[in-house]
Amino acid sequence: MPVQLTTALRVVGTSLFALAVLGGILAAYVTGYQFIHTEKHYLSFGLYGAILGLHLLIQSLFAFLEHRRMRRAGRPLKLPSPSRRSVALCIAAYQEDPDYLRKCLRSAQRIAFPNLKVVMVVDGNRQEDSYMLDIFHEVLGGTEQAGFFVWRSNFHEAGEGETEASLQEGMARVRDVVQASTFSCIMQKWGGKREVMYTAFKALGESVDYIQVCDSDTVLDPACTIEMLRVLEEDPQVGGVGGDVQPLGNGTAVEDDQVQDAQVTVAEAWSVHQCNISREQ
Repeated sequence: MPVQLTTALRVVGTSLFALAVLGGILAAYVTGYQFIHTEKHYLSFGLYGAILGLHLLIQSLFAFLEHRRMRRAGRPLKLPSPSRRSVALCIAAYQEDPDYLRKCLRSAQRIAFPNLKVVMVVDGNRQEDSYMLDIFHEVLGGTEQAGFFVWRSNFHEAGEGETEASLQEGMARVRDVVQASTFSCIMQKWGGKREVMYTAFKALGESVDYIQVCDSDTVLDPACTIEMLRVLEEDPQVGGVGGDVQPLGNGTAVEDDQVQDAQVTVAEAWSVHQCNISREQ
């Protein structure tokens, strides 16, 4: 059956089903018919509740079937010559909560993708920002694969006491550390989120095929990189992919600002709270 005809039939069928459910709910609400009820109606079950329950059951069944179809469609994983695909994960950090930062870096360490490069850029090079570099050493440091550099400047603003020669030397040093290290941390002069991302992208240059970005309070799923890369590889018209973002807590209480952050993430495809991956240009 042609794809367009199948799509049209699904649209028509879904619309008719929605109208039938709406009509049934409205009729049940108007009639108020009850199947079972106790004295003074402390407990009752009527036509209205039956239709709502049936609707929920059918929705759950369709959701299960669609989820199973999507999982089957995703296997086997089709990545042409994945060894030739290089990805860099860029983490933007600014006065982050130490526990959140540790969780973020540990999750980055567990990502199941070969030769993933991790670049953390700290927006601030003052003494009070140094704890983030200490956490980087704690989680990702201690090996020849890790490198760091505390820069007095950034790519758009020279730091105190910086000369033109030392500024150029610092730029070269940032590039060398980022490109030569599997795990790297750059602390630079405060310049805001865009300046942090600019440093990561500028230092990477054309050394990787794809760039993945996230904030330093993001906990990453081990399969996030390879799953998002699969979408990019399957469709050349896709230039960027966003992850499935969920608020912190997993059933525990979260603060209002965390809920608002999650809502903003869902509403904006390229929110800074989201984990995204895109083609390197």
